[in-house]
This record gives sequence, C-alpha cells and structure tokens, in this order.
Amino acid sequence: MGCKVLCTSVALLAYLMFFGHVRAECTQPSFASRNVVLSNHLSTQNFTNGSTVTFECVIGHKPVDSKASRSVTCEGNQWTSLELSCTRKSCGSLADFSHGRYDMTGNLFGDTAKPVCDKGYMLAGKETTRTCRDQGWDGRDPLCESVKCSAPPAIENGQLVDEPLESYNYLEAVSYRCNKGINLIGASTLHCSEDGTFKPDPPKCFDGCPTPIIPNAKRIGGKSPPYKLGNFIEYQCGDGYRLEGDGYIVCKANGWSPEPPQCIALPTPPTTTTTPVTSTTPKPSERTAPWVVALIVVIVLIAVGN
Repeated sequence: MGCKVLCTSVALLAYLMFFGHVRAECTQPSFASRNVVLSNHLSTQNFTNGSTVTFECVIGHKPVDSKASRSVTCEGNQWTSLELSCTRKSCGSLADFSHGRYDMTGNLFGDTAKPVCDKGYMLAGKETTRTCRDQGWDGRDPLCESVKCSAPPAIENGQLVDEPLESYNYLEAVSYRCNKGINLIGASTLHCSEDGTFKPDPPKCFDGCPTPIIPNAKRIGGKSPPYKLGNFIEYQCGDGYRLEGDGYIVCKANGWSPEPPQCIALPTPPTTTTTPVTSTTPKPSERTAPWVVALIVVIVLIAVGN
C-alpha cells in the first residue's frame, strides 16, 4: 500500500517536471518587421527558460534609438519584448559633378543615382548608375565631355559653303548651297545638336521634274521642258481616249503632284452587218411560152361558160 502511494507520487512528480520543462522552452525568436537578425545562436531552434539572445540590425540599417536594448529573454515559453528597431542608413545626397548632376531615387540604403550630363555634354564611357550601399555610395563621379559632331554629309548637286572640318562642337553651324540654277529645298543651315548629330536633316538640291511621258496625250497648258519647281502642265487626251487622273499637274520638291494622268482607249462601238438583197432574172429557158398562157386562158373561159 505504501509503495503504491509512493510510486504514484514519484511518477506524478516526474510527469510534472518533464512537461513543465517542455512548456518552459522558447522557439527561435523572429522580429523581421524591425529589420533585425540574431547576432548569435543562428542554428539553435529551441531555447530553455531563462535563455537570452541578442539582435543586431540587418545590413544597410542602423538603430532608430541607439540606447534601445538589443536582447530578449525566454520567460516561460515566450520571449520578452524587443526594444531594438532599425531603419535604412542614409548615404547623404550626391553633389553635382563637372558639367552634370545625378537623378536620384533617394539617398537611403538601396536607392540609386543616375548621372545626367548638362545639355551639350555627353558621358565619356559606359553609363554607370551608383547605388547607396552599407558603407555609402558605390562608384565615383563620371566624366562629361563636350558633344562633338563628325563632318556633315555631302549632298547631290550642292556643297558646303565653307570647307568641312573633322569635327564640330555643340551648336556649331554649317551651311549648304546648290549648284547654279538648282533650287535648294529645306534648311540651308544645320547645327551640331546635343546627341552628336547635325539637325535638321540636310537640304536637297532640286534639279527639276522629269518630262512626263503620256502616250496619246497632248499638252494644252503650261511650258515646255525643262520643268523647274512650281512649273505646271495641263494635258488632254486625243480622240478615242479618255483621261484617267488629274490633267493639271505641278512640279514640286518631291516630283509631280498629283501623279501624271493616263489616256485610256475608249471601247469600240459594235458594228452591224446587212445582207444585200439581189434580184434574179430567169433565164430564157425558164420563161413561160406565150402559147401556153393562151391555152390556159381558153380553158378557164370554157369552164366559166359551162
């Protein structure tokens, strides 16, 4: 009887001690919303009652309050509150550099700064965007060089007013002229633009419109060739043809406007054929003899008299 009571008490005590120990354990703590990580015990999953762990800021972050406690303690089966909370580090603003500036998304950890050259300048080498890292901005200030334009293009039936150079600085100008008697179409002066090309597009030296070739048409208005800018021609089709298109065309910078017309043959009206009527005269052998006619008359009279 005594052993039964004693053994039951010992078993109950052992049960309470075992499950009391289980209840007193804490799992690995996590405070991700505070931008912190464990400083140690990274592989430990369970902590006994009374265990203390320490946290630190994740990379690129710093404590909001430098005096805040960084430790928590397992009490029972839960951790005490963590005071430490971290925020992104600041790299500070980047100053403008020679002939350029930065287009920044911000100045905190992870933000970026894209270099932009002033108008008339361009980046030397490959464009590199800088990033705010844990230790500050990476990279270094880029170099912006003055924009250069290569020699302008040659044009047909024309040339540059001055001798071309190997290169031109930003906003430098060149001028074109056409050969004698030829019209210049477009801007005669171009400037070296910020992207390293001359703008606007080079002009064209217009040598006139070709003489239209329109079979079965005749000119009823306008001048004879050659045809210069602004000249016109008016056409009319010959007999048996109809005009398809506009008969009045004007010589413009891009050619005749509208397109020269065409002369289309009219359909031929259908013809009717008539069969000629011919009268035939009987041959003498085919004529009735006079005595035969007289005999027929006598027979008819006898028949009537009866």
